[in-house]
Amino acid sequence: MIDESLLPHLVDVEHPGSKTDRYGNKVVDWSTSTHAEVAAWLQQNTGAEDTDQRSAQIGEWLMVCNPADTSGRALTVHGADRVHWQGLDFEVIGPPGPAHTPVELHHYEIRLKSVEG
Repeated sequence: MIDESLLPHLVDVEHPGSKTDRYGNKVVDWSTSTHAEVAAWLQQNTGAEDTDQRSAQIGEWLMVCNPADTSGRALTVHGADRVHWQGLDFEVIGPPGPAHTPVELHHYEIRLKSVEG
């Protein structure tokens, strides 16, 4: 695990709820989402501006966090989650990437995307 003092950003990880649609399919329901605070390190990797169809700013970020919180509960971040930090809203891109030492899971690296405009 990474020393918590090296994870200075407290982020809000939002997990979507679910409901059954009229066809009996289980679908994502953001109105029943749950939240968890996670200590992390965030850094922006790339930025772009889409001016072809609209004025949009796109950023890709990396979030690094421990595999468990300070109480020992396993971290659960999934590709369907959202992350909120300092007024920014991110979507998780793909599954979290585990990073190992030679003997154990050390931390997770999670790719994030923000789109504004």
